[in-house]
Amino acid sequence: MNRINEELKEPSNILYHYCDSGSFLSICKTRKIWFNDLFHMNDSLEMHWGYHIWEKVANILIPKYGRDFIDEIDIHLRDCGYKILLLSTSFTTEKDVLSQWRGYADDGKGYVIGFSCNDLMNLPVRKIQIIYDENAQIHRVKLMIEFLHSLKESDYNEFVSTCYEFGCELSSFKNPLFYEEKEIRLIHALNFIKTDYFLKLVDGEGSYFGTEYKAQEIQFRMKDNIPTPYIELDFSNNNLINPIKEVIVGPKNMSLISGISIFLETIGLNTISISRSKLTYI
Repeated sequence: MNRINEELKEPSNILYHYCDSGSFLSICKTRKIWFNDLFHMNDSLEMHWGYHIWEKVANILIPKYGRDFIDEIDIHLRDCGYKILLLSTSFTTEKDVLSQWRGYADDGKGYVIGFSCNDLMNLPVRKIQIIYDENAQIHRVKLMIEFLHSLKESDYNEFVSTCYEFGCELSSFKNPLFYEEKEIRLIHALNFIKTDYFLKLVDGEGSYFGTEYKAQEIQFRMKDNIPTPYIELDFSNNNLINPIKEVIVGPKNMSLISGISIFLETIGLNTISISRSKLTYI
């Protein structure tokens, strides 16, 4: 028990996930993380912000590249929405920020879980660093349009594929007002396939700890009265590893550090640094 309250050197590859008590319990017990529909995240402008930046830049560059070319990219960006659905789970590089305790951890009564980024990248996911600076977003879109223009002339199939990639990349643009979150997303893609009536979702491809990824069951929960898809991914490689390196107890969470330690040790999660938020929040 001598590790309790121990001040460990913070590893550079730790990603922090704010959550309420119920999610903390579920993540630790099941060794699974939920990946949720990106369109139903907390920011009401999620995904729409990136498309807004695209439209802004595209209108400026029509005289340079021509309306037909810009419209063609736009068609593929919209078509991407009928081929791929992005699921996401959110992390941050900051483990003790008041606004995040308030917004994502039950008003400070929840927890922060620190994961090894290196371990999580063995999941069938892509890591996306969120860009908050609008000038940087505009610059990125300009570079992408320039690249797509040159690509179309040499390899049309690759051009179309890159347009879809571009559509996914727009999810990394976020309103500058959220800058304090310093968010990093792990993205997992589901695919739409046609049915006799319309479309259905199927899990995508990828690798899982160096082996072939087995498609997961797509589940649904109700959010704002809408059936919302999600999947659960096991981050433990079938209990062979433990990516959880830290747990921070919220500023309004009255749990004893010793009690959290006993819980984690008992369920088989060992060598985890446990501390309490340094913030004063009543």
